Amino acid sequence: MRSILIVDDDRDLLEGQKIFLEGKGYRVETAASIEDGLKKIETFTPDIILADLMMEHYDSGFVFCKKVRDREHLKDVPIIMQTAASKEIGFTLDAASPEAKKWMKVNEVLTKPVPLHDLLGKIEHYIK
Repeated sequence: MRSILIVDDDRDLLEGQKIFLEGKGYRVETAASIEDGLKKIETFTPDIILADLMMEHYDSGFVFCKKVRDREHLKDVPIIMQTAASKEIGFTLDAASPEAKKWMKVNEVLTKPVPLHDLLGKIEHYIK
C-alpha cells in the first residue's frame, strides 16, 4: 500500500485529506507541525509528502523540506507543497524550474485550497 505524510497546521485540512486519500487506498499519516513531521519520518518512510508552507513561521515548510532532503533515505521522496501564500501575501511560488526545485526542495507547489481530485492526480503523477 502506498503511503503519504501530510504536514499542515490546519487540522481540518489534515483530516479531510486523510479521509479522502485513505478512501482511495493510501496509508496516510499526519503531522500538525514541523516537529511532529520530523518525528514521523524517523519511523515512517512515505512514498510522497504533502507539506504546508506557513505553519509555525512563514517559512516553516521550507525548513521542513530542507530537513527531509537532508535525510539520505528521504532525499528522493517527492514533496508537494500546499500553500495559501499567494492569496495572503500576493507572491506566487512556482517550482517549475530546476533552480526553483533545488532551492525550495520540493517537486511542485499547489495553491490552497487544492481540489481533492486535483491533489489525487498530482499524487498519482509522482507515485505511479
